[in-house]
Amino acid sequence: MFIMHISALLAYSVLLASTTLIIWSLRHEGAGSALGKFVGSFVFILSLLSMLCIGYYGLKYWTQGHFETPPSMPMEMRQDMMQKMMPQMMEKMMEHMGQMGQMGQMGNMGMQKGENHSHSHISQ
Repeated sequence: MFIMHISALLAYSVLLASTTLIIWSLRHEGAGSALGKFVGSFVFILSLLSMLCIGYYGLKYWTQGHFETPPSMPMEMRQDMMQKMMPQMMEKMMEHMGQMGQMGQMGNMGMQKGENHSHSHISQ
């Protein structure tokens, strides 16, 4: 749906630019005014047709429910991606678990039975 809005905004911008060119060419006489009228009119017609097309397909896709759910990847792409990523993910998970185990062992090394490392009493 977001792409439809961007397309409509672009079509409105072209419509505005072509209208501006037509108005400019109607107010000025001389070299370039005939070309401005022709190009402005041609682009105006194309932008109107484009706006009708954007509106038609936007309404069609909306009624079919395509805007309700995000687009999904084809199953083959998803399987290929998982096959490529799985070994890397497992390796990183094992590294992370190993680091957590080492940190737990290091924290227990300084604690002997009966030692208290709390700092509840501060002398002044």
